[in-house]
Amino acid sequence: MKTIKNKRITEYTLIVIIIFVVLAARLFYLQIIAGDDYRNIASDQAERCTSQIPPRGEILDVNGKKLATNIPSYSVTYSIHGKTDNEQTNKSLSEAVKIIYKNGEQDKINDKSLPIKYDSASNTFEYYFNIDDEKIVKDRIKSFIESNKLTENADAKTAFYELAKKDKLTDENNAPKYGLSTEMLHKVLALRLAINENTFRQYMDITVANNVSKQTFYDMKFRNNDMPDINCDVTPLRYYPNGEVGSSFLGYLKKISDGDKEKYSNLGYDVNRELIGATGLEKSLENNTDLNIKLHGESGQKWFKVDNRGRIIDKTGWTDPIPGDTVQTTINLDVQKVAEQSFDEVMENIRKGTYGDKPFPNANRGAMVVMNVNTGEIIAFVSRPGFDPNIFAETGGLTTEQYNELFRPDKIYQEKLYNLPVNAASRKNGAPVPEGGYGDIYDVLPKKTFNYASCGTAPPGSTFKPLTAIAGLEEGVITPSTIIVDQGVYKGVPGIAPVCWIFHDRGTTHGPVNVSDAIKVSCNYFFYEVGRRLGYDKIGEWAYKFGLGRNPSTFEAPSTGIEIEEKPGSVGSPKNYKINNIKPKMDEVMEELKKPAYNMDANLLVKDSLAYKEIKEMLMNGVYDEGKLEKAGVSSSKAKNYIKYKVDQFNGEASNPGNPLSTAIGQGDTNLSPLQMAQYISTLVNGGTRYKAHLVKKVLNPDGSVKKEIKPQVLSKIDLHKENVDVVKEGMKKVTEEGGTASSVFSNYPIEMGGKTGSAEFGDNSEYVGRSAYGWYVGFAPYDNPEIAVAAVVYDGGHGNYVARAVKDVYDEYFGFNKQDGTQNKGK
Repeated sequence: MKTIKNKRITEYTLIVIIIFVVLAARLFYLQIIAGDDYRNIASDQAERCTSQIPPRGEILDVNGKKLATNIPSYSVTYSIHGKTDNEQTNKSLSEAVKIIYKNGEQDKINDKSLPIKYDSASNTFEYYFNIDDEKIVKDRIKSFIESNKLTENADAKTAFYELAKKDKLTDENNAPKYGLSTEMLHKVLALRLAINENTFRQYMDITVANNVSKQTFYDMKFRNNDMPDINCDVTPLRYYPNGEVGSSFLGYLKKISDGDKEKYSNLGYDVNRELIGATGLEKSLENNTDLNIKLHGESGQKWFKVDNRGRIIDKTGWTDPIPGDTVQTTINLDVQKVAEQSFDEVMENIRKGTYGDKPFPNANRGAMVVMNVNTGEIIAFVSRPGFDPNIFAETGGLTTEQYNELFRPDKIYQEKLYNLPVNAASRKNGAPVPEGGYGDIYDVLPKKTFNYASCGTAPPGSTFKPLTAIAGLEEGVITPSTIIVDQGVYKGVPGIAPVCWIFHDRGTTHGPVNVSDAIKVSCNYFFYEVGRRLGYDKIGEWAYKFGLGRNPSTFEAPSTGIEIEEKPGSVGSPKNYKINNIKPKMDEVMEELKKPAYNMDANLLVKDSLAYKEIKEMLMNGVYDEGKLEKAGVSSSKAKNYIKYKVDQFNGEASNPGNPLSTAIGQGDTNLSPLQMAQYISTLVNGGTRYKAHLVKKVLNPDGSVKKEIKPQVLSKIDLHKENVDVVKEGMKKVTEEGGTASSVFSNYPIEMGGKTGSAEFGDNSEYVGRSAYGWYVGFAPYDNPEIAVAAVVYDGGHGNYVARAVKDVYDEYFGFNKQDGTQNKGK
C-alpha cells in the first residue's frame, strides 16, 4: 500500500515539473524569441485618448448681440505619446514650421515657452520675460539656466545654442539642421522646450500653431506621412466681433502659468492648449462659484487606435465637449459704440483746441460709465484708449512690439517724454538721459489695457459739489434758502486764503448765492463755507454713505460691487491722507535718520526692522511712544526728538483745517473712479438707494434656457429728505440751462436733465510735467423721472464742459434723438 502511495506522489511531481517546464518554455518564447513581434503588435493596437477643447460661453449684450463668441479655427498640434524620438520629433516639427513659414503665418507659431528673443535683422539674442522688474527677470534667467542644465550665467545666445545642441537641432558648428534658418530654428526650439516639459505625460497634445489658414491646414494633411506626430484639427477660437469695443469690461485671455497648471488641470482644463481669462468678465466669470457662472465648458474626449508611430488607425469612441455658460450682460452695444466713438472724437478735438482758446495736447485717455439709476445696471462702460482682445485669443501671448504698445508705451513714445518741459530742463541743466530712456513717471501716456473706468481714480473737482450740498442740507448746516455771499477770497479759516475760480480767472465774484445757484455756477466760495461748517468727519461720513469713502469704523475701502476688477478711490480724511502719504513720509524719515548726526544703526532703518515698524505705526496713529522706540533699539536722543517732531508734523498735515475746504470742492486728497461717480449720482437722484453696480443680467444654459437671472441688489439706503434732493437736482438742472457751466452743450435739448461740470487740477506746475486739469462731467436724465446717470472724465482734458459733449451723444442714442423716427434705444 505504501509503495503505491509513493508511486503516485512521484507521478504527480513529474506532472507538475513538466507543466512548469512547458510554461517556462512558452514564457521564454513570448518574451525573448517573439518579444519584438508582440511588442509591435501591442504598439500597433495602442489606444490613445485626447481632450477636445470646449467652446467658451458666449457674452452677449442686453439685446442678445454678440460681444464675445467662438469661431472654428484650424489648429496644428504635436502629439506626445511615450518617449520622444529626437530624430523623428525634430523632422516633424521642422517640416511643420517650414510649411507655416511658406504660407507667411510664422507669427501664429506657439513660441512662448522659450524666453529668448531672436532678432533676425541684427542676428542677436536676448532673454525676454515680459516683466519689467529687473530682480524678477534675473531670478527667472537663473532658474531657466538651472532647470535646463546650461552653462552658469550663460547669455541668451549661448543658452540658445546649448539648448539646440542638446535637442540635436544643430551640427557641431551650431549650424541649424533639417533645412532650417536660424529664425525657424528659434521656433522649433521653443516647441521642443514645450514638449520636453511634458514628456512625463503618456499622451498629450502641444499646440504648434493656432488659427492657421485653410491652405496651411491642407498642406499639413497632405504631408501627414512625413510628420506622423503632427495633427490638424478644428478647435474653437475666442472671437470678439466688435474688435476693441467693450474691451474694458470684456477683458482678454492668457496662457495658464506654470504655477497654476495643477489647479486648472484638476478642473479639467487642457493646460497646454486652453487659455483663461486674464481681466474683465473673461476672468471674473471663468469659474465663478459665487455667481455659479462658468465661461469654461466641459472638455470632450476622443479615443483613437494608433500605430507604433502614433498615427491614427481608427476612432474608437468620443464624448462631445459642452460649451460654457452664455452670459447676457446689461450693456447696450449701440450705446457702447456711440459712447466710445464720441469719446475718441471729443478727446481729439480737445487736443486740437477746437472747443476753447487753447489745445490740451495730452488729452488722450479717460473713461465714461452709463448706469441705470433704478437698478445699478451698467448700460455702457468705456475706457479709452481701448485694445483689440482678439490679439490675445490665438496664443494668449504677445510679440515684443504688441507688449510694449499695450503695457509699456514709454518704450515706444520716448520722443513725447523726451520733449516734456521737465525733461528738457533737466537736460539743459546737464543731466544725462537715463539709461533706457525716460519713464512715464507723470502718467502722461495712455495705457490701453488699463481700466480707467473702474481702476483709474482722479480728483473729481466740482462734480463732488452735489454731495457736499446734500450733506450740508441733511446735516442742517445750510437750508435751501441759505445765502452765502461770494467775496472772492475766502477767509473763514485762519492761515489760508483760497479763492473762488471766478475771482482767480476774472477778478470778480458770484455775489450772494443759494445752494442751487451755487451748483449752477460752481461757486467754490459757497462750498468752502459748507465744508467748514460740516468738518472733515461729516464729509467723510456722507461720502461713505454714497460709496465714495472708507468705512468710518473699519476703514475698509469702498466698493461698487461690480463683477470685474476695481480699485476705487476715496474721499479725503485725516486717516486717508495718512494712508496715501505714509510711504513718502517714511522715506523722508529714514533718509534723514541715515545721517551720522543721529548715530543710528543701519540695521534699524530697513523695512523689516522693529524700529521701522514702530515709527510707521506712530506716524499712522499720531501717538509718539518713546518706550517702544527704546525697545526697538533707538537710543539716540536726537533721533527720538526728530521722530517725535515728524509724528506731530504728520498729524498737523493730516488735520489741516484747510483740508475740509479742498475736499468740499472735490480736490485735495480726494480721488474717485468714474464708476464710483456714476453710482453716487444714481443714488442721489433716485432718492437714496445705492444699488450694486453690475454687468451681468442673465446666465443662459447651452440650450438657451435661463439658468439664472440677476436681480437688482440694494447695497444700502440713505434716508434723504425729498425736498433736499429736489433742491440739489434743481441746481444740477440749472447747470445745463442758460447761464450754467454746461449750457453751451445742452441748451434747447429735447428733454430736461441735470448735470455738473468739473475741472480738477493735477498739481502745481502741472504743464511743466506735461499735465493739465482733469475734465469731468456727471449727469442724469430725464430730470423729472431719472433713468440713467453718466460720469465721464478726460485726463488732461482741461474743462468739464468739453467732456459733456460725449455725454450728449450718449443721450442722443439712448433716447433716440439721433434717429429720424425717434426710436429709443433703451434695450430690453
